[in-house]
Amino acid sequence: YAEMRKKAPIDIRSKVTAIKWVLFFSFIIMGIKFAAWHYSGSQAILSDALESLINIATSTFTLYSLIYASRLKDSDHPYGHGKVEYLAVGFEGALIFGTGIYIIVQSLMHLMEPHPLKDVNIALVLTAFSSIAMWAIGHYLKKRGKELESLPLQADGAHFNADAITSMGLILGLAVYQLTNWVWVDPVLAILLAVHIMFSGVKLLREAIDRLLDKADVGTIQEITNTLQKYRHRSWIDIHNLRLQKFGHYLHVDCHLTLPFYYTLDEVHHQIKMLENELNRDFNNHVELFVHTDPCQQIPCSICSLHECMFRKEPFVRTIEWNTNNLMENKKHSLTE
Repeated sequence: YAEMRKKAPIDIRSKVTAIKWVLFFSFIIMGIKFAAWHYSGSQAILSDALESLINIATSTFTLYSLIYASRLKDSDHPYGHGKVEYLAVGFEGALIFGTGIYIIVQSLMHLMEPHPLKDVNIALVLTAFSSIAMWAIGHYLKKRGKELESLPLQADGAHFNADAITSMGLILGLAVYQLTNWVWVDPVLAILLAVHIMFSGVKLLREAIDRLLDKADVGTIQEITNTLQKYRHRSWIDIHNLRLQKFGHYLHVDCHLTLPFYYTLDEVHHQIKMLENELNRDFNNHVELFVHTDPCQQIPCSICSLHECMFRKEPFVRTIEWNTNNLMENKKHSLTE
């Protein structure tokens, strides 16, 4: 794992740097939103400002989780500490959902006793500026999250983009109030924003739970399939029962590999090492591979392209192309599939 260890600090430094910049700008955006609430007295703007406070709390927890996840494997955590990143996403989702409930309760109280807003024009300008800033930060975070294969960064980016859209809706609602002076617009708008926030929280919670329970990541498995098919060797007669676990940006892959039955133990070890190296070519050396090897006696010779084999019982017909279905199925391949 020497190459993994060399690359890990670089990834972590990049992730930590991204989160630090997000925290810096989040404090500025939160100050702008609370200023807009101070000038207007709008419950909807207060809701938006409270969500920015949640952004800071979740980004702080994300920063901690990224540093903790970078720790090397130890005797207590043989698979590493990467799954703490999914806890960070779940924490963010729960906090967002709870904030939505609080906003709804406060807004219902203001709906029963509505009051006129104050300097709406100043609030509109400040909210518009914060919306543009959040959209830019969200776009940056999602881009960096994909580059660094970090779910928490991508989740934070999606959250900031959702906040930006929420602020745009807030601007529209304040404009309606400015034109009509309907005092009920503000608390109703705050409730609608809270419902939107809660849906975002539920989505993050579900994603975190799916990752913690090792739900099959079809997209990543398809990438693994493409890599195996691209670098396939003739001696790899069959791969099946492939399973994937994700620990942060590291992947743990289990599979069964069918090899010629007459290979020596040294040759089997060489083939497994070659499989691991080929798989890591497209995954930045982030793949840990555990392989169970099978001898080829129970595999028909018709799918084996090793023409030099001295033990062939029937002629070669064709190679079976690997896909996510036949790689994941716990069944050896044959032409009768």
